Amino acid sequence: MKIKIILIMILIALFANQCYAIGIAPSHYDVVFQPNLEKSFQLKIMNNANKDMDVIIYAEGDLAQYITINNPKISIAKDEEFKIINYNLNLPSNFERQGVHEAKVVAVEIPEESKGETSFSANLAVASKLKVTIPYKGKYAEIKLFVTNFKQNEQSNFAVEVKNLGTEDIIEAYAIINIYDPSNNKVATVTSNRAEIASKGKEILIANWIPNVNSGNYRAVATLMYDNLNTQDEKPFTVGTLTLDILSITVDSFKLGGIAKFDIIVENNWNEDIPNVFAETSVKDEKGKTYTQFKTASVDIPSFNSQELNAYWDTAKVTPGSYKLNVELNYLGRKTEKIFDIMVDYDKIKASLAGHVIGIKEGESPEIMKAIYILIFLVITLIVFNVFIYFKKLKK
Repeated sequence: MKIKIILIMILIALFANQCYAIGIAPSHYDVVFQPNLEKSFQLKIMNNANKDMDVIIYAEGDLAQYITINNPKISIAKDEEFKIINYNLNLPSNFERQGVHEAKVVAVEIPEESKGETSFSANLAVASKLKVTIPYKGKYAEIKLFVTNFKQNEQSNFAVEVKNLGTEDIIEAYAIINIYDPSNNKVATVTSNRAEIASKGKEILIANWIPNVNSGNYRAVATLMYDNLNTQDEKPFTVGTLTLDILSITVDSFKLGGIAKFDIIVENNWNEDIPNVFAETSVKDEKGKTYTQFKTASVDIPSFNSQELNAYWDTAKVTPGSYKLNVELNYLGRKTEKIFDIMVDYDKIKASLAGHVIGIKEGESPEIMKAIYILIFLVITLIVFNVFIYFKKLKK
């Protein structure tokens, strides 16, 4: 069993090395059909491994019979970064089938032969595509919808690439884009500009949109309307950024020396449920000493809802004072981290976002509140007195 595992690992390692040994560029060529078209193309075969290698080049696909490769076998020296090859395309006078015909020009490294010993080799093939489009009789359009990640209440746009693959010009084309939420409810509709598209031509239609919807995942369905015909394409996209927010942290029924239970309220502002959310927490003093580290249980948070996570701290060896509570939320491969200031007293713990003033609840610490009121009264009295003196001097 162990031998089989070792052999598999060797094969994987060899294949991984091969993955970077050879490359090809460009990745594709696009051609519009013309009867008896003759055209030459150039490819770059790249030596990514910087080693001596022999490479075989061949064509496959329904256009392979019309492709001639000038040098089907080449050698690349270890000090050569790449080698240029050429192939020729010779198309017939017509094709029976309209639409897109495709071929691949493939490059394969020939593995080194080992004599008198067992060897493993994994042949990696890299390919460059060649597409030949046979125009459709009459009017025929194909579209490709491009979307972006929108920000709430900020204008951006959808782009619709339109290719006229017909033999006739399109007099007028425009796109209607319907936007749907995860429940398949239509939340918005936008329309692009209008354009005329010549036969074998291409245009980009633009539809602007200001998303006044909730953050989350959406789906855009674009319908191209052109000369009483239509076609569609659709793409998923997002509005806003997927993040969870910590609304509050509270500690109830606390006595110093006991277990402090932190109630962490986490809010989901996304338009879909977020599963398996948990937090990793730690408490440190002002010198950076760590008192506790805790991982909460996982919870699922419904869309536009909140859930409570609970973290615990044994305060048996803790003295009253100020500390830092670090909370790191983990969800869907993402992290949200916040640091809170916490004040530990003998019978309570108060928390606030680091840098914010820790609030005093009504009924708590009346001596402090009384001192604040007296200070405000003295400041106001001093201001009034100075104003009185100023006007008195001004009068004299």
